[in-house]
Amino acid sequence: MEEIQIPPYFICPISLEIMKDPVTISTGITYDRENIEKWIFSAKNNTCPVTKQSLITGIELTPNVTLRRLIQSWCTINASHGIERFPTPKPPISKPQIIKLLKEAKSPKMQMKSLKRLRSIASENDANKRCMESAGANGVLSFYY
Repeated sequence: MEEIQIPPYFICPISLEIMKDPVTISTGITYDRENIEKWIFSAKNNTCPVTKQSLITGIELTPNVTLRRLIQSWCTINASHGIERFPTPKPPISKPQIIKLLKEAKSPKMQMKSLKRLRSIASENDANKRCMESAGANGVLSFYY
């Protein structure tokens, strides 16, 4: 069986695996979202893993949509070789979305629905938990649950 060559720019510099949700940081390097989030937030790192440049000015993860589409197309083309196509990732929750849900939670009519949605969002991943924390949702959720 012929060995498939994975294009090197499809590979995350941290995990050395094909990226599922490529994001670019301020240094211009692209990583898989899950891996760079773990690098930055779990280990409290404030440097780019590749360039070692400081990320103190703020950590913004910009989705690399073009690269994600190229990876997905490549996976589809190579499906006959056992390569699985990654689904398009859900966009991460934003602080304004959390704030909107928190406001809705103050309304008796919307309270349970909003709180259930907030709880669901928090259970999805650590990035959502950090976003909720920065929006002030922790106090609200601990009060109601």
